[in-house]
Parts: sequence; structure tokens; C-alpha cells
Amino acid sequence: MTQKFPFNHFLKLDGLSEGPAAKKVDVNPVIVEQAIKAMNVSAEPKAPASEFSGDELRTLTDALLDNIKNLINPNKFHAYFANAFTVSAIKHETVEIMVTTSFIKKMVETHYPDTIKQALFEILGKNYGIDIQVLGAPTQSLSSNAENILNSLKSPMPSKKPESVKNTTFFIDELEPTKDDLFKAIDSQVIEHQTNNNSNQIDINKTFNNFIIGPSNNIAHALSLAVAKDPGKAYPALYIYGNSGLGKTHLIHAIANHIQMHKPSMRICITSANRFMNEMVDSIIKKNQSYEFKKKYTEQTDILIIDDIHELKNKTTTQEMFFHIFNELIERGKQLVFTSDKTPKEIDGIEDRIRTRLSSALPVEIQQPDLETRIAILKKKAVEKDVYLSDDVVNLVAKCVKSNIRELEGCLIKLGAVTSILKVDIDLEVAKEHLKLNEELENQKNVTIETITKTVANYYKIPLGDIRGKAKTKEVALPRQVAMYLVSKMLKPTLKDNGQYFSGRDHSTVLHAIKTISDRIKTDGLLAQQVLDIEKQL
Repeated sequence: MTQKFPFNHFLKLDGLSEGPAAKKVDVNPVIVEQAIKAMNVSAEPKAPASEFSGDELRTLTDALLDNIKNLINPNKFHAYFANAFTVSAIKHETVEIMVTTSFIKKMVETHYPDTIKQALFEILGKNYGIDIQVLGAPTQSLSSNAENILNSLKSPMPSKKPESVKNTTFFIDELEPTKDDLFKAIDSQVIEHQTNNNSNQIDINKTFNNFIIGPSNNIAHALSLAVAKDPGKAYPALYIYGNSGLGKTHLIHAIANHIQMHKPSMRICITSANRFMNEMVDSIIKKNQSYEFKKKYTEQTDILIIDDIHELKNKTTTQEMFFHIFNELIERGKQLVFTSDKTPKEIDGIEDRIRTRLSSALPVEIQQPDLETRIAILKKKAVEKDVYLSDDVVNLVAKCVKSNIRELEGCLIKLGAVTSILKVDIDLEVAKEHLKLNEELENQKNVTIETITKTVANYYKIPLGDIRGKAKTKEVALPRQVAMYLVSKMLKPTLKDNGQYFSGRDHSTVLHAIKTISDRIKTDGLLAQQVLDIEKQL
């Protein structure tokens, strides 16, 4: 008989109950049941295998997983805990845990022991040690019968005697990580890169020295450097805009780093629009200290940098506070820098006076990097991360990944993980397989800017030369805009390259065409069908 432990006395999680009604969180019931049975099977009478009963261990597993899920990255929880982690016993203030593979055991023991202990303390109210074992691996605490039960979990189908030794596959289970384990490890190294940085600290790794300059960002770089060298004087308010992942955040941290190094007495406040709003709400509602909040941003700040300023949309109270802070800082000769994925005119849900203030800042756009810049970025990042890539691989990745720098860096991190975990050199085929570039390459072979434009011209029954030419008649303008829109959507060239094909039109014309078609197909059913028909032909 297993001694009844006063489990409810220690559990602190609200709403937690014993037995089948307990909250279930990614627990493999087969592992739980067999592990519990294994602990109670013995060749001869022994002391209780665990201080908790089977139902209590199930409930503890649920609670522990639920707690851990709130403490770590969701992707890593899914990789190392969900359906792979079970509390099997508690003995002498040590929680025994079973996991499904030796690879997961190594990852959990290396990276998450403190997380597990913290979760156990929050649930049970006291400190416990942990002992992690692989399901099916022999342990001193299990009888031979228990081992047989646990090992049988690895072979859900009845074993069949082979006809001959030739047909028998011999292997040592769990001494090496499985292929799925290795792929999970590769993906986990990309997870942190994909997660946005929510810190309001200056990132010392983002400087002007390691910012790759190209035609798409050279003006933004020059203006940012001018602001950093002479804050509040050259351009008192700077507004950097462009799509996500193109280097806006890098530039604002470079500004902050430069000022901090050369003008250390200046007080820098770098934040995001969402953090600005949350801090303001906290000061007003919870502490009733709106004056202190405003004072921080006006009297105690020389450089105010706000990332993603468009997030102020529909935040009336926050906009009111921002309006007064903006005015006071400009009057005091301070420096303001904003970033956004939209121009002030394109931001919905902001008051006209806020739009006017933002429009008074010097605007500068960052565009998608061209091929040469993408190659330079990959080469520099590869050196920084100590990842060797041949020129062929660099050119392949740069050719296929056009949308933004963050995606380029994500590809590099994944290739670095592949070479370190799978122990293989990165050649063209390895890069294509792990970055899934074959489909992209096939699309690029079949669809070009010329084939898109010819298809549009044939659909609307107008000469190709008219679409590419300078005519501005209504009959030509719409097809040309559709062509620019589809070129952007399917090939993702830079705005400059897109416009160059259409008689050297500038990027603002291309951007207007893309936005016009993108907006119209949401409300104009006929146009939406036309664009869809052309896409199907392509």
C-alpha cells in the first residue's frame, strides 16, 4: 500500500484538483500509467516506492507542466516537455522525473533544472531536488518487472521473431539522439532570434560600425549618424520608416550607443510605443503619479527614442500625454527619434495634431536591401557568428531571401545549428533542404518580371510597351499598377528594381501602385477576381 501523502495541503495552484478532474496539460497518459505501475511492482515487499499516490503524481505532473509552460518559451516547452515529461515518484525530498529520450534528458538537465525547481517550490511550498531518468533506462530504484514494463512502452506493436538473423536490425536505443531530436534542437536555436526584443535597454551589439550600408538604407544611416553626432541640433526629430526587419531598430540603438560613448552626460530614454503606454497607464491608474511620469520624459530625458510609434493608434489618453511630451522636448532643444512601418499619413487611429507633430519630423525610408547588400550582410553576420559559408551558399541564400534582414539572419543561424548539431558541412544541397529553398528557386525559374508583365498585358489586351512606357491614360494606368503589385508580391524585388523595369519610375510611384491595388482588391470584387485570374495563369 502506498502511504497517503497530504498532497492538497501543499498544492498552491488555484483550481487544482486530484484525479480525472485535474487540469490536463500536455501529459502522455501511457507514460504516466506505466511509470506509476512500474514503481509499485516489486519481486518482494519493499517500502513505498513514492510518497505520493498515483493520482497525486498525475495531478502534480499536470500542475508542474502548467507552471513550466508559463516560465519558458512556448516552442521550447513543446520540444522538451509536452508529451515527454512525467513525475514518476517523490522520495526523500527528491522528485523523480521520467522523459522519453536521452537527448531530452540532456537538454532539460542542462537548461531547465532551476525552472523545474522553481515550479515545484511554487506548487509544493518547499524545495525539492530533482532526478531525471529516461523512460526505459535501467535504474537502481526499479525492480526487474518494473524495467520490463517501462521498456515495453518502446515497442507498442507485438514483437515478431525474424525469419533469419539477416532480417534482424540491431541497435542500441537512446544512446544517440533521434533525427527528430536533432531537428528540434536546430529549430530551438532559431526561436530566440525570432522573438522580438522587449527590453528597453540599449543593445550594445547594434552600432554604426556593424551596420551594413547599401542603396536601400544609406540615407537613413547618414541622417541617423548626423543625429547621433549632434543631438537636438541637426535634426531635432527624426522619423525612420520601412517594413519590419530592415534595420530600423539597429539604427536607433546605434544612435543611442554613439551618444552614450561620446556624450555620456546625456540622458537617453529608448522605449517602444507599447511600453510607453503601459508605463503611463501604470503611473496614472495604479500609482496616480502622472506628474512623475511626465517629468521623467521631459525634465529627465535628453534623447527620447520610441520604436513602433504607430502602436499609439486608438490610444487616446496616451496620445494626449505624448503630445505634451513632444512639445516640451522640442521647446527644450532635446532630440526625438521615432520608427514605424508606416508614414505618419498612413497611420490610422491617431489625432490630427499627433499626425502633424510626427509629420514635422524629418522622414527617411529604409527599403528592402538589394542583392549586393544582402550578400554583404550575410558575409558579415557569418563572420560574427563563426559560421563558414561558401560564396555559392551565400549567393543562393541572398538570392532567395529578399524580404528583410531578420529573415536573412534567421537562415544563417539555422545553417550554423545544422553544421554544429548534425556535424555536416553546408553545401548548396544542404542549404536548399534545411532552408526549403527548392520551391523558391523553382518559382524564380518560372516567373520573372517580364513574364508577369506580359501576362498582365495579354489579360487586359494592351501592348506590353504601353504598360512599360510613360503613358498615363486610364486604360494603361490600372494594368501597370496591377503588374507592379504582382511583381512585388511574387518576386519581392526592391522598389527601385521594380520601378526600373517600368521606364525608371521612382520607388514612391511603385509604392503607391502596390498600396492602391492592395487596398482596392479588399473592396472591389471585380478587380480582386481579375488579379486572381492573372495569378492563376502565372
